[in-house]
This record gives sequence, structure tokens and C-alpha cells, in this order.
Amino acid sequence: MRSPRGRFWDTGCGLNYPLVFSDMASLVLVTRPIEQAAEFAEQIRAAGLTPLIQPLLTISPRDVVLTDADMPAAIILSSRQSLKNVHIPSVWQDMTVFCVGAMTEKTARQAGLTNIITGQGNLADLFPLIRARIPAGRTLLYLRGENVTYDLHRELADYQIQEVTTYYATPAAHFKPEVLEDFAQIDVITLFSVRSAAVLRHLIHENGLISYVKNINLLCLSASVVESMVEINWKSCMTPDLPTQFSMLEKLKSM
Repeated sequence: MRSPRGRFWDTGCGLNYPLVFSDMASLVLVTRPIEQAAEFAEQIRAAGLTPLIQPLLTISPRDVVLTDADMPAAIILSSRQSLKNVHIPSVWQDMTVFCVGAMTEKTARQAGLTNIITGQGNLADLFPLIRARIPAGRTLLYLRGENVTYDLHRELADYQIQEVTTYYATPAAHFKPEVLEDFAQIDVITLFSVRSAAVLRHLIHENGLISYVKNINLLCLSASVVESMVEINWKSCMTPDLPTQFSMLEKLKSM
């Protein structure tokens, strides 16, 4: 049985909550970058579970100013991080924007963009939507992070691809002390990307925690994330019905 502890976890956004374990509340490790982690942790807590935050990547946005002269036929966004410090010219507000996921769409609308087409899978699910709406040969602006899964120059070879790196993601160098202390009590680890999975794998081995994972369920956003972690003997590896944060939360509730 887990004994209650009078400790607190820090969301990183100026909020602290008591970290209290009980047999009724599964402990869920939240590995998203800090701003997204705090939001997801609130949702997990509201679902009656206990979140423990350990960001595996730190996002550093770049200041990017786009000008009228840069205007493409459409914009491609695969992450809400892509627009964080990006100045979009007002004349672009009606431009077609292809987004992955509802949260990226929400961020795009907050940036003043209105003509948005959203896919609920991954970036590859946008390709047929793009081909159906944008004539070949036109310029597509891909606002992206430093590391990407898909090479759009290959995947959309019949378009002119313009890429702008708008943020960097730095891997965590270590686990927080409270994560090391409570690792053996974790019931579920949530993972949203292949890159964060690589960081988790490294930190587990570096800290000699591999013997504990046989008792931990791994919940991954997509099959590709699961595949990157199959070398470790987890209690179980699961994916949600859809690759979205909402679907991840629903899966947690059903466990």
C-alpha cells in the first residue's frame, strides 16, 4: 500500500499541489514539455488520478518574423509549439493552414489564422488533404521544430517546400529527485513523441531503473512511439484510439 506523503509537485507555472498517493489513485508520469504538462496534469488530477510531472524536453521558441514577401500558398503546422513566437502578417489571416490536432488548430486561431483544415492523426494524414486543396507546384511553408519525423521535400516532392525552424527541444539531462524517489510506485508513463521516448529510455538506463519497468504500463500517443520502446519489458504498451491528448486521457480513465 502506498503511504501518503506531505510533499508537493511543482507544475513549473507557479502552482504547487500536494502529492498524495493512495490505493485508489494511480500514479501517472507526465512527460510533456512543462506548459503542456501542467495542463495535462490538471486533466489527469480531475480524472481522479495522481500526476507526477517530469518534462523530457524543454522547448525554446525562436523569434520569427514572416513578411508579406514570404507568403506561401498554405502553411503546415504539426505542433502548437510551431507558432509560439512567430509573427504572422495580418494579410495572411485567410490563408489555408493545415494543422495536426485540435490543440494546434486552437493555437493557430489564437494567432489570427482562420482558414484551418485539421487532421486528427499525424503529419502524414495531412498529405492527402493538402493534395486535394493545393495545386502541385505551389509553395508550402512548414513551420517546424529542429527535429522532424517526415521529410516534406520527399513526401511532397511535387510542391515547393519552404521550412522555417521556429523552436528547439532540449532533452532533459536527469530525472527530478521526486521522480527518482517515486519511480517504483509509478503505474503509467505517458509518452507523446519518439524523441521524448529516447530521452526516457536513456534516463531509465542511466539511473539503473530498468528493473522497475516490468510493473509500469506505457501509454504512447502512436504506434511509432511504442515501437521505439519495445526493447524494454513493460507491463503493457498501449496507444489511444486517436493520437490526441484527449484520447490519451480517455485511455487513462479506462485503465
